[in-house]
Amino acid sequence: MPIFKVGDRVKILDKPNWPYEGYKIASWEGTIIRVVEDPAGCVMMKADKTGYNMLFHEKGLEKIQPATDVV
Repeated sequence: MPIFKVGDRVKILDKPNWPYEGYKIASWEGTIIRVVEDPAGCVMMKADKTGYNMLFHEKGLEKIQPATDVV
């Protein structure tokens, strides 16, 4: 059962112990554009920062809530 669905807003989680200068795309945000069947558990995200379509395992992402306007 997929964790995310098309249209969900997500943030890329950090990967501890990443070599060199760290996991540079940690905290990037984007929108799920496709739930992939093979490999199972993966989704395609369109990154806000670059506009690139990027494939991730769902465990590497966290859902973010859309901004709400407070008056």
